[in-house]
Amino acid sequence: MAYTLKFNRTLKIVELVFSGRLTAQESREATSKAIALGKEYGDADALVDAMEVELDVSIIDLLDLPERLYVEEEMNRRIRVAVVSPRLPKKQGDVRFYETSCLNRGWQVRLWPNRNDAIQWLTRTDASNKQD
Repeated sequence: MAYTLKFNRTLKIVELVFSGRLTAQESREATSKAIALGKEYGDADALVDAMEVELDVSIIDLLDLPERLYVEEEMNRRIRVAVVSPRLPKKQGDVRFYETSCLNRGWQVRLWPNRNDAIQWLTRTDASNKQD
């Protein structure tokens, strides 16, 4: 399995950590499970750690997440998703494309260079942190 999924009770966020080779099917499966887990905890925000992932997905696969899967799974648009960027520079462009695709469709997804910055964004409580 190329991912682990849990609810972090301390931070009150869903944590999805990818490692190794990640296929499009695994990406959809993990995303679907993360959305379901988030719903169990009142539409919890999510941290997606992709630092150690080897993406074996196409740009079309990445576009499918915000374009169709999020809609099909009825993900709340107020949920914030912080993505920790892959270490491999050639895959960072793919993840930036994903971030832009999400933002263009009204999803609150942000790309971060490290876990600490991502968690800081997710756990801020000021009014500007969540869009109406």
